Amino acid sequence: MRVLAIETATAVCAAALIEDGTVRKEESLLEKHVHSEKLLTLIDAVLEGGGYDAIAVSIGPGSFTGLRIGLSVAKGLAFASGRPVVAVPTLEALVQRAVEKNLIGSDDDVIAMIDARRDDVYAAAYRISGGERVNRWGPEALALGELFGRISPNTRTVMMGDGVDKFVARGMNRTHRLTIPAPGDRQCGASSVGILGYGRAQRGEFSDIASLEPLYIRDFATLVRTQHSPS
Repeated sequence: MRVLAIETATAVCAAALIEDGTVRKEESLLEKHVHSEKLLTLIDAVLEGGGYDAIAVSIGPGSFTGLRIGLSVAKGLAFASGRPVVAVPTLEALVQRAVEKNLIGSDDDVIAMIDARRDDVYAAAYRISGGERVNRWGPEALALGELFGRISPNTRTVMMGDGVDKFVARGMNRTHRLTIPAPGDRQCGASSVGILGYGRAQRGEFSDIASLEPLYIRDFATLVRTQHSPS
């Protein structure tokens, strides 16, 4: 089975091809506001003229605009090709990336966090136990201080995603047993979306294309009011 994977939830714009559970090719750009212009080019580059059996798309949370672009392209390709779509939660893909990069061990915690503007992040926590990902809480929108209060001081915790940048800027990484991977290792990746999407496709966990919407966590109107209200 060949799965085309799309990642546009953050400043990362990426596509990957997964074949029989193995990453065959991935193309990625880390540049804001290029998703609508560059995504199809990246997809063409990873497919190299070949086909695919399913499409895995990063469904959020993340950038409202980026998510809409990625899902619109995935739906367009699905309608044109007749191939099914698999929705992959972005925060779960970040945990998968930590696994791929060998950043976590047994009984470690992973907190995946994506910038949600101002002092907020979209976040979820997982525990790696017996080789399995166990969701501890989330996904939800949290202020950085509230997120910090949920971190166990006695457990090694790996921090993933672009929300980590704000966490570090506030000096919140100086306590507890926190591991902050290098920027390139902790950012979103289409290969991680594809690996999770491949597993879901194997299990027949496809989405209804007509009704599929991004996972925003909070609605657009709330976001606009928050961003434009007096400080």
